[in-house]
Amino acid sequence: MAPARPAVLTPLVAVAATAVGVLVLFFGQSTLSPTLVEALCPAPDCALGIGLWLIVGAVLAPLISLIAGFLLRRSDRPVGRGLHIALWCVAAYLAESVVLWITV
Repeated sequence: MAPARPAVLTPLVAVAATAVGVLVLFFGQSTLSPTLVEALCPAPDCALGIGLWLIVGAVLAPLISLIAGFLLRRSDRPVGRGLHIALWCVAAYLAESVVLWITV
Protein backbone atom coordinates (compact mmCIF):
# COMPACT_ATOMS: atom_id res chain seq x y z
CA MET A 1 0.00 0.00 0.00
CA ALA A 2 2.92 2.40 0.51
CA PRO A 3 3.93 2.60 -3.19
CA ALA A 4 0.46 3.84 -4.20
CA ARG A 5 0.64 6.85 -1.90
CA PRO A 6 3.29 8.86 -3.80
CA ALA A 7 1.65 7.94 -7.10
CA VAL A 8 -1.59 9.60 -6.01
CA LEU A 9 -0.12 12.32 -3.83
CA THR A 10 1.71 14.21 -6.59
CA PRO A 11 -1.35 14.76 -8.83
CA LEU A 12 -3.55 15.47 -5.82
CA VAL A 13 -1.23 18.18 -4.50
CA ALA A 14 -0.73 19.59 -8.00
CA VAL A 15 -4.46 19.91 -8.70
CA ALA A 16 -5.35 21.28 -5.27
CA ALA A 17 -2.59 23.89 -5.23
CA THR A 18 -3.29 24.90 -8.84
CA ALA A 19 -7.01 25.26 -8.13
CA VAL A 20 -6.33 27.46 -5.10
CA GLY A 21 -3.83 29.62 -6.98
CA VAL A 22 -6.04 30.03 -10.03
CA LEU A 23 -9.09 30.87 -7.91
CA VAL A 24 -7.16 33.52 -6.01
CA LEU A 25 -5.98 35.09 -9.26
CA PHE A 26 -9.39 34.80 -10.91
CA PHE A 27 -11.33 36.41 -8.08
CA GLY A 28 -8.62 39.02 -7.62
CA GLN A 29 -9.00 39.98 -11.25
CA SER A 30 -12.79 39.94 -10.90
CA THR A 31 -12.47 42.44 -8.09
CA LEU A 32 -10.12 44.63 -10.10
CA SER A 33 -11.97 44.25 -13.41
CA PRO A 34 -14.07 47.45 -13.19
CA THR A 35 -10.88 49.45 -12.78
CA LEU A 36 -9.03 47.49 -15.46
CA VAL A 37 -11.90 47.70 -17.92
CA GLU A 38 -12.15 51.47 -17.56
CA ALA A 39 -8.40 51.87 -17.99
CA LEU A 40 -7.68 49.31 -20.71
CA CYS A 41 -10.79 48.48 -22.70
CA PRO A 42 -13.94 50.58 -22.44
CA ALA A 43 -16.01 48.39 -24.77
CA PRO A 44 -18.24 45.80 -23.04
CA ASP A 45 -17.26 43.18 -25.62
CA CYS A 46 -13.64 43.51 -24.54
CA ALA A 47 -14.40 42.69 -20.91
CA LEU A 48 -16.64 39.80 -21.93
CA GLY A 49 -13.94 38.32 -24.15
CA ILE A 50 -11.30 38.61 -21.45
CA GLY A 51 -13.65 37.06 -18.89
CA LEU A 52 -14.41 34.10 -21.11
CA TRP A 53 -10.73 33.43 -21.83
CA LEU A 54 -9.91 33.69 -18.12
CA ILE A 55 -12.61 31.11 -17.36
CA VAL A 56 -11.21 28.80 -20.04
CA GLY A 57 -7.73 29.19 -18.55
CA ALA A 58 -9.09 28.59 -15.04
CA VAL A 59 -10.56 25.27 -16.20
CA LEU A 60 -7.54 24.19 -18.22
CA ALA A 61 -4.87 24.94 -15.58
CA PRO A 62 -6.03 22.29 -13.05
CA LEU A 63 -6.59 19.76 -15.84
CA ILE A 64 -3.07 20.32 -17.15
CA SER A 65 -1.67 20.05 -13.62
CA LEU A 66 -3.53 16.77 -13.13
CA ILE A 67 -2.08 15.32 -16.32
CA ALA A 68 1.40 16.60 -15.47
CA GLY A 69 1.05 15.22 -11.94
CA PHE A 70 0.35 11.74 -13.26
CA LEU A 71 3.09 11.93 -15.88
CA LEU A 72 5.76 13.30 -13.54
CA ARG A 73 5.02 11.27 -10.41
CA ARG A 74 7.91 9.58 -8.67
CA SER A 75 8.45 8.17 -5.24
CA ASP A 76 10.87 10.90 -4.13
CA ARG A 77 9.28 14.11 -2.78
CA PRO A 78 5.73 13.78 -4.15
CA VAL A 79 4.48 16.91 -2.36
CA GLY A 80 7.37 19.05 -3.59
CA ARG A 81 6.90 17.79 -7.13
CA GLY A 82 3.17 18.53 -6.96
CA LEU A 83 3.82 22.04 -5.69
CA HIS A 84 6.38 22.58 -8.45
CA ILE A 85 3.83 21.56 -11.07
CA ALA A 86 1.23 23.84 -9.49
CA LEU A 87 3.68 26.75 -9.47
CA TRP A 88 4.24 26.44 -13.21
CA CYS A 89 0.53 26.07 -13.98
CA VAL A 90 -0.41 29.11 -11.89
CA ALA A 91 2.44 31.08 -13.47
CA ALA A 92 1.10 30.14 -16.92
CA TYR A 93 -2.38 31.30 -15.90
CA LEU A 94 -0.92 34.57 -14.62
CA ALA A 95 0.96 35.05 -17.90
CA GLU A 96 -2.26 34.38 -19.83
CA SER A 97 -4.04 36.97 -17.70
CA VAL A 98 -1.38 39.61 -18.28
CA VAL A 99 -1.32 38.97 -22.02
CA LEU A 100 -5.12 39.16 -22.22
CA TRP A 101 -5.38 42.41 -20.29
CA ILE A 102 -2.58 44.03 -22.29
CA THR A 103 -3.40 42.88 -25.83
CA VAL A 104 -7.19 42.85 -25.89
